[in-house]
Formats: sequence, structure tokens, C-alpha cells
Amino acid sequence: MSLLRSATRVQPVIRAKLFAAPTTVIARHLSFKPIYTSESTVKGARNGQLTTKTGNLNLNLITPKEFGTQGGQGTNPEELLGGGYAACFGGALAVATKELRLKLGPETTITSLVSIGPKQPKGFQLAVELKVAKSELEGQDYEKAIDLAHQICPFSHALKNIEVKTVKA
Repeated sequence: MSLLRSATRVQPVIRAKLFAAPTTVIARHLSFKPIYTSESTVKGARNGQLTTKTGNLNLNLITPKEFGTQGGQGTNPEELLGGGYAACFGGALAVATKELRLKLGPETTITSLVSIGPKQPKGFQLAVELKVAKSELEGQDYEKAIDLAHQICPFSHALKNIEVKTVKA
């Protein structure tokens, strides 16, 4: 059975214990055929534990002290988003420069700054700044490569409704 087909079928729920809490399985309706699907689980929200199905991540989550907590050892959703976006955008930039027949510097780095703040009238909002350093791209070549990388990068697509700024570092 294809990944897309199995992802869109509602799977029966098997309860391990007689008194286990009911589990809701929602059918996924995707507009594309996935190449890869990751699975991450968080128990305890911002002050909990994040694990992945592959076992490659097992992280403590801690709310930053700027939220009025004690802080502590661990990461947070903003750091995880920033790291994922920087990695993804770096890959997209490599593809973009290749497509444009430009040379991307081997020491290119992408640094992300993810900010969270209040949204009016209620809730929170995000803003992202990507700093591209040591790319060896200048002027129009830099602008064209950055624009094309944003068109390629799935994180840029997913975050299109938040403020994203890309600057040369």
C-alpha cells in the first residue's frame, strides 16, 4: 500500500489497557504525495519531552525564562523551528544557486532568529530573520538566489503568513 494511501486511511485504534484513554485518529488529506513523513511526539507541552519515532531526538523542552519561568536545561519550539528552517533554507539555497549556475561558497552559514511575541487581540505570533553569511554571492546574484531559495524551501512556504526577513550577514 502506498504511503499516501495508508496516510489517508483511518486506522483502527487498539487499546492496550481496558481503561486506556480513547485515542482519536484523524485521516490525513494531503494535496501532494509525500516523499518523507516525520513523526514527533511531545508529552508535557513547553515543559515536557519531545521524542521522534526514529529515536534520533529525545529532548527536554523548557519554557524560556523570558516568559517568566525559571528556564533551565532544554530547548523550545522556537529553537527547533529556527534550526529546521536554517537547515532547509541552506539546502534550498544550494539548489537555487545550482539552478542559476552560481557558485555558493563552501563556508556558507544560515543563522535563524525566531522571535515570539503577543498577537492582538489574543495569542502569540512569530517572526523569523535568516542571516546568510559567507555565501560569496553579491548584488543581483545574491538577490536572485535568495528569492529562488524561498520559492524552493518548504519551510518558507509553510511560514508564508509570518514575517520572514532574509539578510546578508
